[in-house]
Amino acid sequence: MVGKLQTHADRTRLGAGRIALLFLCATIFVATGAPALVPAQGRAAGNWEVTRFGGGLVIEHRPHMRASAERAAAIVQMARTRFYALADTSFPFEIHVLLASSAAEFAGLTRGLVPDWGAAAAVPGEGLVIISGLSEEKPMAEAACHEVAHLALHALSRGPVPRWFDEGIAMRLSDEWSIAYSVRLARSALANRLLPLHSVERVLSFERDQAALAYAVSFAAVRWFEKRHGERALALLLQSLASHPFDEAFERVTGSDSASFEREWLRSARHSYALVGLADDMWIWSILIPGLFFLALGVRWWRNRRTLARWKREDRDSASSDEPLDEHVNETY
Repeated sequence: MVGKLQTHADRTRLGAGRIALLFLCATIFVATGAPALVPAQGRAAGNWEVTRFGGGLVIEHRPHMRASAERAAAIVQMARTRFYALADTSFPFEIHVLLASSAAEFAGLTRGLVPDWGAAAAVPGEGLVIISGLSEEKPMAEAACHEVAHLALHALSRGPVPRWFDEGIAMRLSDEWSIAYSVRLARSALANRLLPLHSVERVLSFERDQAALAYAVSFAAVRWFEKRHGERALALLLQSLASHPFDEAFERVTGSDSASFEREWLRSARHSYALVGLADDMWIWSILIPGLFFLALGVRWWRNRRTLARWKREDRDSASSDEPLDEHVNETY
């Protein structure tokens, strides 16, 4: 049996002068039950505490990380609630969290299978999430929500789902979308380098920049699904996954097959995202609209200043060219 160890990357700078930070994700396949993680006996010997919360949530942590464990529990429960709201349904599933106290401990718990930029990982088949609780590279909330989404979708679904849908749902739940993703999609569309959705399955073979594009494409496709079919359709699709394979569930909800959706999304994105993708992002509007407003005020102020200066010059010129009235009278009469 094969399970997924899904890792969630830290924020990576796009370079000097770039405008945002970017998240990456990667998926590593390991055999369920294989010694990819430190066994429970080893953790117990290393002075770990086990705290049980409601709803089948268990968090293992170091004694000095009790406050972090409480915070992680609140985040995980919030993520579970948000997934229930997104799917408009609820179902029980257990979540076991290992809260690492350092990057070195996180690497030890994952036995080096997670890249050094990873801050969280998930094994959906085992309901397991590993988080670097004291990571300074990325917020715990985003990392934990992303991984809980993977667990929830796995627990809900009857069978496997496409990688683009899995990652798109996880990014939507964790609110990871940023200006950086919009810029990357727009540039890729302009250069005709947008990835087809089925290529996201090979994300582990991609370089970092291409992987970032793969996850941007995944989220954009999920959002396009919502715009085209409505938020209710996304909830119905998630509900249908509980009793039908993905392709069948997709066709039952939308009336078309998922392969057609992938082709239509790519065609639409290639023609429109370069022009309207950025404008469709509220982050862009929140910066662009105030910027344009103040720019317009500045232009208006500058033009008013020029007009006043011209009037003053005209008044001075007019005053210097005026002659006494009696001279005009003498010349006339």
